[in-house]
Amino acid sequence: MKTVKPLGAAGFVGMVVVLFVLGLVGGIGSGFLSDQPGLGGLIGSGLFLVAVMAATLAVTVWWWRRLDEAAREAHKWAWYWGGSAGMMLGLALVLTLATRDVDLARFLPADASSGDLVVGGMLSILLFQLAGYTLAWGWWWLARMRG
Repeated sequence: MKTVKPLGAAGFVGMVVVLFVLGLVGGIGSGFLSDQPGLGGLIGSGLFLVAVMAATLAVTVWWWRRLDEAAREAHKWAWYWGGSAGMMLGLALVLTLATRDVDLARFLPADASSGDLVVGGMLSILLFQLAGYTLAWGWWWLARMRG
């Protein structure tokens, strides 16, 4: 197994900049491609987003390989416990709203589509996962800092 140089502060900043640029390119490109009609536009949008996400995954693999064992363990523990708990809470919220006769129209723009609702549900679960992950990650490090 070859030795990989740790990331360092400059490498971390560079990685964040690359991910920010990928996010901009993905957002602007998908906005442009969403206006393209027909099956070709649909396939083009999908392939473009898969390419941007593959590039993002490559950056995160590069980052992961440069983490030390403690940082890796913190991220794995936080994602499993915090992300799972957040997903459970987010899913409970989405299912509660979906199975009850709740008038969501007052919370939505007048031109909201069914796709907007699907994306909103997915993003709400993701936000709950990220919140749970962040709390669990902090908890993991605090527990080890105290000794």
